[in-house]
Amino acid sequence: MSPVSFGLALVSRGEGDPATAPYPNHKLLLSDAVKAEEVGLDSVWVPDHFYFERPFGIETMPDVWTLLTAIGMRTERVKLGTSVLAATFRHPALLAKMAGALQELTDGRVILGLGAGNQTHEHNAFNLPFATRIGSFKEYVPILMALLRGETVTADGRYFTMREATLRTYVPPVPVWIASGGAQMLELTARYAHGWNAPGVGWSTDAYTSKYDALVHACRAVGRDPKELQTSVLQFLSVAPDAATAKLIAEELAERNKTTVEELQQRTAVGTPDQIADRIRPFLSLGIDHFFFSVQRTAHLSSHAEGIELLGREVLPLLRD
Repeated sequence: MSPVSFGLALVSRGEGDPATAPYPNHKLLLSDAVKAEEVGLDSVWVPDHFYFERPFGIETMPDVWTLLTAIGMRTERVKLGTSVLAATFRHPALLAKMAGALQELTDGRVILGLGAGNQTHEHNAFNLPFATRIGSFKEYVPILMALLRGETVTADGRYFTMREATLRTYVPPVPVWIASGGAQMLELTARYAHGWNAPGVGWSTDAYTSKYDALVHACRAVGRDPKELQTSVLQFLSVAPDAATAKLIAEELAERNKTTVEELQQRTAVGTPDQIADRIRPFLSLGIDHFFFSVQRTAHLSSHAEGIELLGREVLPLLRD
C-alpha cells in the first residue's frame, strides 16, 4: 500500500488594490507552490473557475493551466493536480492535448482532476451550458480517455461529433480523477476514472463514509473493484502557532464567511499543529489515499507562507510518524 500523501490547494490572493493590481496574483500563487515543495508537501492543486461565489462575495480565480505549467517548471518533486477542471470550459480534444504536453514537460507529475462544473453564475455569465452539463459529461469522459490513450475516436453524439479524431502523437499516461457525488457522476467515475475526489465532505468522517459507500455501489454495478481507484478529499484549514492566535484566526474567518466560530469549525479546521493533526487523524483510518488542504488567508500570521510552513513542518510530521 502506498503511503498517504498530503498536498496544498492554492487559494486566490493578491497584493494592493484589485482594481489596479492582478488579483489573484499568479506570481504569489507560484511562490506558494514552491513553498509547499520546500516544506515537504507531496502535491499542489489549482482550481478552475473564472470566479467563485462565496458567502462573503465573488472570489476571482487564477488561470489553472498557465499557473500549473509555471509551477511544473519551478518544482521538481510535487505532483501537479487540478481541483477540479470544469469540462464545460474546454473541448475534450483540447484538454487531452494540453494534459499530454504538461505531462511530458513535468516527467509524469500531472493528475487531471475533472468535474462537470458547479457554478451557475459563471456559466450563465459566459454563456456556457450548465443545465446539460451532466449529459455532456457522459459523452466527454470516454472521448477524453480514448484520446489520452492515443486512440482514434469517431463519435456522433448530442454534444460532440468526432470524425476519426486522434492527437497523432504519443501522450504520456495521465491519471484522471473525477469529482462526483450523484449517481450519474459516480457511474462515470466507476467506469472510467483512475481516481475519485469526494466533494463536500468537510470535516465529517460520516459524510465521507456515506459518499464512499455510494462509490463502492457504483463500482460493483459496473463490475469494478473500488480499490482500483485512488481516493482524495479537499479540506479547509488554518494552522496557528499558538492557541491565542488560533482564536483570533477563527474569529476573523467566521466574520469573513458571515457565520459563527462553531459553524466555521465544521467546514474549516482552525487550531494549533497538535489540534489540526487531531482533526485529520480520524480520516487516516478511512483508507483515503490523498489529502489536499486549502490553507486560508488570515491577517493574524506574518505571511501566507507561514501558514503553509506550519502545515508542512509542524502538522505533517505528527501524521507521518
